[in-house]
Amino acid sequence: MTGQVLAQQAAAPQGPDSKLKEVQLDKTAFTLADPVPAWVDQLPLPQTTSPLPVVVRLADTQYQLARMQQMYVRRATLINDAGALTAAGRFSIPFAPEYERVQLHSIRIYRGAEQFDRTLTSNVRFLQREQDLERGVYSGRVTASILIDDVRVGDTIDIAYTMSGQNPVFAGKAFGLAPWDQGLPTAHRRVVLNYPINRPIVWRAVGDRALPHITPTEAVRDGIRRVTFDEQPLPAMAMENMTAPEFFGVRFVQFSEFSRWSDVADWASNLFAATPPRDGEFRDLVKRIKALPSAQARVVAALEFTQSQVRYFSVSLGESSHRPASPDEVLRRRYGDCKDKSLLLITLLRELGIESRPVLLQLGRHGGLEKTLPSPQFFDHAIVEAMVDGKFYFLDPTRLAQHGKLDRMGQAHEGTQVLVVAPETSAVSQVPVAAEDVVGDELIERASLAHFGEEGQLEVKRVWHGVAAEALRISYERMSREEIIKVIADGMERRYPGATIIGTPELHDDTVNNEFSIAASYKIPKLANEVDGNWVVAFAADSLQGALTSSVSANRVTPLRILKFPFHAKYSFEVTFPEQVSGSIDPRAPTISNKYFSAGITESFRGNVARKAADLKTLQTAVDPEDYPGYAEDLRALNKAIGGAFFVSKALVNAAGAAKSDLTHRLQDQRLELIKKVTETIGGGKIAGADLATAYCFRATAQADLGRTEEATQDANSAVRLAPNTSPPLSCRGDIYFRGGQFEKSQTDYSNAIALGGGSDGLAYRARGVARLFAGRTEDANADFAKASELGDKETRLFSQLWLVATSGRLGKPIPAEIIKRAASEARGDWPRAALAMMTGALSPEEMFKSLDSKEGDERAMALTEANFYLGQHYLVTGEIRKAQAAFEKAREFGVIDYVEYIAAKLELERLAAQGEATSAKPAPAAH
Repeated sequence: MTGQVLAQQAAAPQGPDSKLKEVQLDKTAFTLADPVPAWVDQLPLPQTTSPLPVVVRLADTQYQLARMQQMYVRRATLINDAGALTAAGRFSIPFAPEYERVQLHSIRIYRGAEQFDRTLTSNVRFLQREQDLERGVYSGRVTASILIDDVRVGDTIDIAYTMSGQNPVFAGKAFGLAPWDQGLPTAHRRVVLNYPINRPIVWRAVGDRALPHITPTEAVRDGIRRVTFDEQPLPAMAMENMTAPEFFGVRFVQFSEFSRWSDVADWASNLFAATPPRDGEFRDLVKRIKALPSAQARVVAALEFTQSQVRYFSVSLGESSHRPASPDEVLRRRYGDCKDKSLLLITLLRELGIESRPVLLQLGRHGGLEKTLPSPQFFDHAIVEAMVDGKFYFLDPTRLAQHGKLDRMGQAHEGTQVLVVAPETSAVSQVPVAAEDVVGDELIERASLAHFGEEGQLEVKRVWHGVAAEALRISYERMSREEIIKVIADGMERRYPGATIIGTPELHDDTVNNEFSIAASYKIPKLANEVDGNWVVAFAADSLQGALTSSVSANRVTPLRILKFPFHAKYSFEVTFPEQVSGSIDPRAPTISNKYFSAGITESFRGNVARKAADLKTLQTAVDPEDYPGYAEDLRALNKAIGGAFFVSKALVNAAGAAKSDLTHRLQDQRLELIKKVTETIGGGKIAGADLATAYCFRATAQADLGRTEEATQDANSAVRLAPNTSPPLSCRGDIYFRGGQFEKSQTDYSNAIALGGGSDGLAYRARGVARLFAGRTEDANADFAKASELGDKETRLFSQLWLVATSGRLGKPIPAEIIKRAASEARGDWPRAALAMMTGALSPEEMFKSLDSKEGDERAMALTEANFYLGQHYLVTGEIRKAQAAFEKAREFGVIDYVEYIAAKLELERLAAQGEATSAKPAPAAH
């Protein structure tokens, strides 16, 4: 009945296929003008006045489930549009002539009051798909391609045929399905099941859309039960792109004589029963593998033999579509398909004393079978389940390049719904998703550019694990060294035109741990491109591509398929710009997470080094329709966060002759350039409202960095007047007040910003905490730092935790245990983790400074500013006042004028000077 299902699904007009070849059939396999069987209940054609381009007047499917199974199909289609004539004049019926027979009863054209019989005059050709042979598949299936002549606009094409027979492998068991919903408006849709009352056939209408239930009528006559499903009219069913296969978006009527999934398992068990070969080759193979030292090694050896020594080719004629060839036959001919190779592997494993059994699945299906009747028709692939050292492994003998440890082998069927062929099976189950989180694809890119407008260099390393590693292993094993170099070089040349590879790429294949990596270096002629006097360096997060997709429409009614699950990949890009570039963007790590994917983005731009890193993991197989708008918004946010380029504005590029040691003056020059540009923007009169307020804030901050407190305050006040009920201008003015020593006003503005929702990222709480600290409200500051440590991304929280540890020490409070734990575990991570580890005792000050040895230029100066400031905080807590003073003075030497640590170091020095050396470093909190 599998052939019958395909015939019904293919009943719509088909287009030409250049991959088909014509074949000849026995005259009895396909006959013309035979009378309609007596058991068929024929319907009159319903009338319709619909002006739509194509209307199905009648779609009638009837089954006779007796000793010889038959399916009658009648389809009458009205053509109202000339554009539909080409497709309407072609009709296809696929079938297996080895056990199925087609009787084409009639092809009629109704044209007004006239009727024309095209049954004997239509051109019928029998075609086979050559691409099946190219894929190593020979099924014997044939498509009857029918070309109907003289079809005109306004015609109704009425075709009726009966298909008889069933693959003998099913031993007469009845099962099948008839799609109910049609892609075209249908005046009358009917499905009829006829079967003897003594046959235990059950039926079910299956569909996941919120549509009316299909309720049939039943009647019994002369020992035959007749079940009729009928709907008039039936609206067209619009299919949505990328619907998850687990969701049955098109309703269908299913019937089955398999009452339980255990019945299907029993049927399959009989097919996979085999006697072990007794020939010398098989016995020698068993003997050789048995000599290996462990059960895991023996399983790997058996799998490698089945995968690599028996090529994939499927001959699926008759029963061989489902019944595997005997291991003897497979070994003799050295080829087989999934079921043949699975049975060979099972036989081999059992001879080795390893428990194993067949597993049936449908490729790519992670669910949905629990909603259907038990039936063999959904399965199109066979693999093997083996018990090794108390753990189940799912092995696919049709794959290649799997070696080494079983736990490290790629599992292409993770989460797939399966039927284990075993006596105890009572339901479908799933291939477990690996508990260990393995990054399947990681791409690391490091670029460097000595001078703008000149050639740059790019170092690339990409590492694959699991299924991805195996795919790469197979591809490169089939290529020459020259071809490999060309492929690697061409891939980068597509991104950066003119890019050339330096030397020879390094390929490393660790088959034991299933890791494949490629490292290569490139010369990039135009790494940075000038755009309006600014510079742009593009990058592409290739390792993250292909996992998530979006929908054409935001109003989905079916789940959107997530293309890759499970999936975990990473990408990082670092570019070192020319020395005259000096950026000052602290590390931040926004997280975009929902129940469908989780992504973390880390980015920073300090000195002349810019970094971006992304970590993406999919969490489910599909997005529920009601969740799609939120998912789409998160996906857009993710794409925006990842971006595709680093942009260096003129304000970040100092004069080529500027001295690298004079960081302060270069930062001041940047601020002057920024003030100039923003002033021009404000004066241009093209922005207003919140945008104008933002411009004033930019200028206010630049003015404050230059020590122009009065001008900065004026700009901040202007920003607040323009957008008084939003948090950014208030936070901006709070920063300006803080720099001017007006701590109470600063606290007030930050409090108002928080009240307006500006505290979600923790930055406003941290800034208010700093203002409160220097206002003498240490207890309140500590509370703000604690709150800030709970909010924001992981990088933002780090700096908040540094302030929290400092104030907790001053107050004699214990440091939160989770911070101590994190500081110790991440002590060797990216800056400023070493500073937090130093303040919590996990590293010494010397070790903290040692962690900065790899940093150069402005990036090093910025990190040293922070390191010395937090070292000063550490010494304040320990009561070592002179050391604290020296550390704060050192923090000021680097002249990073826009860093809060630079500003706060001055405030600490002023406070120490005012208190005198005899004053305690742990000032009592002021009254609240």
